[in-house]
Amino acid sequence: MRLVTWNACKGPCDRKAPLLNQFTADIAVIQEIASPASQTSQLVWFGDNVNQGLAVVARDPYRLTARPQREGVPRYVIPVSVDGPVPFVLFAVWTLGQPPLRYVRAASTAIDMYAPTFADPPVVMLGDFNSNAIWDKDNSADLNHSSMVRRLHTHGLVSAYHQIRVEPQGQETEPTFYLHWDEGKPYHIDFCFLPTQWTKGLRHVEVGSFAAWREHSDHRPLLVEVHPET
Repeated sequence: MRLVTWNACKGPCDRKAPLLNQFTADIAVIQEIASPASQTSQLVWFGDNVNQGLAVVARDPYRLTARPQREGVPRYVIPVSVDGPVPFVLFAVWTLGQPPLRYVRAASTAIDMYAPTFADPPVVMLGDFNSNAIWDKDNSADLNHSSMVRRLHTHGLVSAYHQIRVEPQGQETEPTFYLHWDEGKPYHIDFCFLPTQWTKGLRHVEVGSFAAWREHSDHRPLLVEVHPET
């Protein structure tokens, strides 16, 4: 199974989504992308602004079904049922800077609110978290990035990138985001959290290069290839 997350930095779905075809992803989560002309069992979209929302795209033989969202969950942590050879629940993520639950605070709160869903694995959490351990001091200890990682570990999820690269949180060597499109301002803020039992089948993690994607977005795609053991 190949999973991709990419913040497209705005643009039409029919133009931006095909840029990910090179990854032959089974499931792709795309943030900041305009609403598609239509939605199908392989393309679902969520958002309050038709020009800038969150899309989930599936490739055969996988199919998608939006699950009911808990009332009051901060935007956007969206549950989607993924049906196919390896069925699972996907939480598609794009956290926003809306106070009082900005970025990682939103993700952490959503994890708590969806605790019953995490209790029924397998669950994957994939997307733009706008978060990193380097900013832990900017948030309360119970809602910062390190706390979020511990929460997910309690639910049996680990970061695919950190698992395969063996790098500590906050010390990532491959950025997924360049502030103001500046190569000198790199950050790692996009993540794929997988069930721990899948990590034996983790085969490949790839982050797009600055040069290859500089014309398309300030973010870089994160690809994860895993052969799940369920």
